[in-house]
Amino acid sequence: MNKPVIFQFGILLGLVSIASLLMTYMVNLTWMVSGWNSLISIVMVFAAMIMACLEDRRIQGGPYDYGRAVVTAACTGAVGSLIGIAFTGLLYNVIDNLHLQVKEIMMTKMQSSLDSFGMDDAAAEKALEAFEQRDFKQDFRALGTAALLSLLMNLLFGLLVGIFVRRKPENPFEA
Repeated sequence: MNKPVIFQFGILLGLVSIASLLMTYMVNLTWMVSGWNSLISIVMVFAAMIMACLEDRRIQGGPYDYGRAVVTAACTGAVGSLIGIAFTGLLYNVIDNLHLQVKEIMMTKMQSSLDSFGMDDAAAEKALEAFEQRDFKQDFRALGTAALLSLLMNLLFGLLVGIFVRRKPENPFEA
């Protein structure tokens, strides 16, 4: 495990995630809860993982194990994700009470979704009332849950990245 490479690309991923979050926050809050934002975040994580593994492979030279690639990719993603989650907590709880605005956007999106499905008014009202009871605050429990889910997703992404960046020895009897 090459810690300098992991931290270099993990911190880069975290800073790019913060920049992306700030951009969506300043330009249009509805982008924060869009599927495109999630897709862009996933692409950024994969890109950072691949770049970290390729750099580690270049430094190591020769064969590059699948296991080493998985650890490098997953740890890079974990560092970046933890930085992004910490900044999200800061943005939601210290800089701005963003949870109220995000909740309102989500309520509007849910209302339009229920209308498009043709749900009757009574059932839609009941669903909206249940949704309104949810709390969108980013407290320690919510951030901890996000961190655990992020670690799991980074492990899964690392398993995929490892398949593509590994390099088998030219002579199978060397290893």
